Amino acid sequence: MSHQTAYEKDDLEDKTVADSGPPSVKGAEGQRPQESTSFQWVSKDLWRRGTGSGVIVESRGIVPLTPEERTETRFIQNFTLWLTMNMTINAFSAGTLGPLYYGLSLRNSALIIVFSNLLSCAVPSYLALFGPRLGMRMMTNARYSYGYFGAMLPIVFNLMTFIGFCAVNSIVGGQTLAAVNPGHLSVAVGIVIIAVVSLAISFCGYRILHTIERWAWIPILISFILLAAFGGRHLGAALQFEAAPATAGSVLTFISIIIGFTISYSGMSADLNTYMRQDVGSATVFFLTLSGLYLPCALLQILGAAFGCAALSGQVTTWSDAFGEGAIGPLMAVALEPLRGFGKVILVILALGIITNNAPTVYAFSMSAQTCLPFLAYVPRFLIPVAATAIYLPIALVGANHFFDALSSFLGIIGYWASIFAVVFLIEHFVFRKGKFTNYDVSHWNQPSKLPVGLAAIFASICGAALSVVSMDQVWYRGPIAKKIAGPGEDYGGDVGIELGAAVAGIVYLFARSVEKRVFQR
Repeated sequence: MSHQTAYEKDDLEDKTVADSGPPSVKGAEGQRPQESTSFQWVSKDLWRRGTGSGVIVESRGIVPLTPEERTETRFIQNFTLWLTMNMTINAFSAGTLGPLYYGLSLRNSALIIVFSNLLSCAVPSYLALFGPRLGMRMMTNARYSYGYFGAMLPIVFNLMTFIGFCAVNSIVGGQTLAAVNPGHLSVAVGIVIIAVVSLAISFCGYRILHTIERWAWIPILISFILLAAFGGRHLGAALQFEAAPATAGSVLTFISIIIGFTISYSGMSADLNTYMRQDVGSATVFFLTLSGLYLPCALLQILGAAFGCAALSGQVTTWSDAFGEGAIGPLMAVALEPLRGFGKVILVILALGIITNNAPTVYAFSMSAQTCLPFLAYVPRFLIPVAATAIYLPIALVGANHFFDALSSFLGIIGYWASIFAVVFLIEHFVFRKGKFTNYDVSHWNQPSKLPVGLAAIFASICGAALSVVSMDQVWYRGPIAKKIAGPGEDYGGDVGIELGAAVAGIVYLFARSVEKRVFQR
């Protein structure tokens, strides 16, 4: 019998459906545990007829994949996908926030970036194991701690995170496209281009995503190398940047921003490798994912901090004028001017590279949306990214004029909820399920009566969120704990919302979940 990949298996199933009408799907172990409906069959057939056989579109929803369906053996994709997703100008932009907003020197910014990313990348890297081990999407896994209905709480925040990330990505991508030929292409048009191309790729699903991410990092990496090489002639000015004293307030807040950038992937890290073989080594998945996350984030954020320090030093007038209040696209355009026309090509590649982050994010959005609203499981999955794009595109267009305020606030806020979710999820796994994937009954994924009630997770999350609020530092609000840490007379800094929120949520969940299990016996 010839070997079939998961994708070929899906194609065969689709052909069977088209030929024989709505299939009946058994719920026995080893088979797909959800019954198909006539609506699903009709919608899938209509999509196939409308696009023709030449278009590959994934219509599978959140139904767990059986071990027989998890046949992907190219485990290196754990590395290439995350590498490509994060080798973007968005990571570069996050690095510039250290000197731009908090007056941190290149040395201090780099130290924070190097060590904060180790922690924040390790969490989603471990959670990525749940994809091949259980064959379930991340927010479906969340039901095993938050309960069937309680899981809607982290799902809603996860959906908001995806929308925010796509909006921020589209803004910086649009700004960079506009910088290619100033005056001829507006930022708004650039944002629309990024959004439309991201949409087209995202609804094609897992196979197309991995194919693109497997190779797209090569031209993007070359582009960043050229940016660093030709910008390097002025990077010595970064050492002359008159940095403000590194106070506890500024350091802690920049740490929160860097952590928020990658820990937010906790809500989707298992979505992108569910087709991989169940027996793939845990260390293989963890270290490949960790490398794919850490290397581009840390290196590009440090590069961004260096460019930011050089531009703010006042030693390079053209850079200072281009950077202004944080204009990334014009800054990169000035740095690439020696390359003339080829420099514009590099800018286009860097701008379009943001799509490698947007497309998987929109893909993951559709999975979370189906988990939050189960009736969406009967809607073709490719329609949900269309709705997501319709939501984040106007937000991006409106927020384009306040990019760095939006980026700073957004990264902080998503870090609060993501850290709370990750702590609750991991305590459930290591403490109450003994760190064993065999303690998860996948057949219970859509049976509320057999899943945890979720009261403990919700209560712990609320307690953690309360501590995050009183210890956060955002443009629009500063909590009393943040003010106390920053010290009198300081207008910013002292953000410890991620650390305190996660710590409190973890402690509360330990006790509350013990009580919940004793009372409800599940």
